[in-house]
Amino acid sequence: MLKNALLASTMALSVYALSTNAQAGHRAPEWYIGIEAGVSMEDTAQLIVPKKTDPEVKFDDGLAILAEAGYRWEDNWRVELELGYRHDQAQCVPASNLVCADHRLTEISQLSQMINVVHDFDLDEDTQLSFGIGLGGVLVDANGPKLIADNDYVFAAQALLQLSHEIDDGIDLVLSYRFMTTDNPELSWKGAGRANLENENHTLSVGLRFDLQQAGEPEDKPVIASAPPPPEPSAGPRQFIVFFGFNKSNLGKEAMDVVHEAASVAMQDGFVSILVTGHTDTVGSNKYNERLSEMRASAVKKALEAQGIPAAGISASGKGETELNVQTADREIEPRNRRAEINLK
Repeated sequence: MLKNALLASTMALSVYALSTNAQAGHRAPEWYIGIEAGVSMEDTAQLIVPKKTDPEVKFDDGLAILAEAGYRWEDNWRVELELGYRHDQAQCVPASNLVCADHRLTEISQLSQMINVVHDFDLDEDTQLSFGIGLGGVLVDANGPKLIADNDYVFAAQALLQLSHEIDDGIDLVLSYRFMTTDNPELSWKGAGRANLENENHTLSVGLRFDLQQAGEPEDKPVIASAPPPPEPSAGPRQFIVFFGFNKSNLGKEAMDVVHEAASVAMQDGFVSILVTGHTDTVGSNKYNERLSEMRASAVKKALEAQGIPAAGISASGKGETELNVQTADREIEPRNRRAEINLK
């Protein structure tokens, strides 16, 4: 039943991802690593014993530790290598008379190596819901002083559901659920020779995921937000510039100070319209940067509205990387190009 559910989830993910037409996400392409810890919940397992009634083995909840390293594309697809360790203690192991025997030292540990394909869906600028599938192998080691003492390496598949929230630049808090199913490992069973143990596992974990700076890129500079010196009253239109962090569209304190200054001048001097134009540097594709520049312009527009400027008097648009403040080569980080210009007319 659960194996069929995994197959159905895989098909559903593929159909849904294709139906989104690979819309660009809000995160730049980059490598990442992650670490998680949580609870391993081994399903009650049927022990398939030749020529005998198949008994059931029950487990207490155990420990799970997982680590991932992967790459994220700008269309919200990720591929990652995942290593996992799960350890569960037996709650009930039937003896030859199918009565629970001494199980205090009976346990099962699993070392998994999975390749996951994951698709992220943006809930807002900082939060994503992710669905994924994984294929790989698991070394299953079961041992107990009287009943089971063996290990086997088997094929494995898993379904993955994650909720992640960016708590700092390039750092995500991640809550994950995994359902993993494997081929039945072949183990030793006292009095029956070889036996196969059904193996299905649920894992709940929490952890952190860290974006890694792309190879060859210099250290990013601090977020900058500034306004030019006020011109003379006869100078005509006014311009304010808000600068952003790498791959960011949120406004920090200094950026909000600039927005507040622009709104104050607009209301005091009676400017009739405000044009907000977002820009990016050259890291990422043209399509991705166009969307990011629009998000930056939209963030500034909303901040101006919050300062009391009527929405009807503000227009916002994005230019992507087409109008650089500082000319650079492609895929080059330049903080002065990551900006939104506020023009009062």
